[in-house]
Amino acid sequence: MGVWMSIVGGAKSGKTDFVTGVLESCEEVVWWGTAIEIAQDPDWQERLQSLRAARRESWVTLDGPAAWPLDTASELKLSSKAVFVVDSLNLWLAAQMQRAVTRYSQAQLRTHLEIEFQQLLKALKQLPCSVVVITAEAGSGVVPSGEAGRLFRELIGQWNQAIVEIAHFGVTLQCGQAFLWPAGLTPVSDAGDPVRRVSKTHVHRLLSQV
Repeated sequence: MGVWMSIVGGAKSGKTDFVTGVLESCEEVVWWGTAIEIAQDPDWQERLQSLRAARRESWVTLDGPAAWPLDTASELKLSSKAVFVVDSLNLWLAAQMQRAVTRYSQAQLRTHLEIEFQQLLKALKQLPCSVVVITAEAGSGVVPSGEAGRLFRELIGQWNQAIVEIAHFGVTLQCGQAFLWPAGLTPVSDAGDPVRRVSKTHVHRLLSQV
């Protein structure tokens, strides 16, 4: 397992754009966009096209929650210098819920999703390269009124914690600004003061060196 980085932030906080900038100079990148296609939603489709257009042509792109079969994950040939990006964990969870919600009871659904997540973690850990997991912070909004919404919020909160436990370091995005943790990795200014917001260049160096 290579270096793991977690990118956490709310909706429209700039997570994907930040990671695209961090990896701009990287040649060997596999970018797994986990969002589902929603043909009847033109705004969503336009957003997906915009995100895809930001990726470098030389990168390998996998689009859709099932585009990377977890049971054949080890067959993906990557060097130790590569970077595998999951964009994003919350959209992957949403896709799994949409696929399974009519097949299981609420209790069965939770068990099924937990098994799916453990399979995802196992597949990611098999990769010989660095892994970047982009995910949303879903615990700061209004409590969902429906069971499915509450289950989603609970699971993504637990899964985010599990990813952070594995990650060597992480970045929180707020209003397009990046804040690095743990603090011991934060750069200092010429005067020796901690830099509160970190640049894409600094995060790129960390991803290469940690």
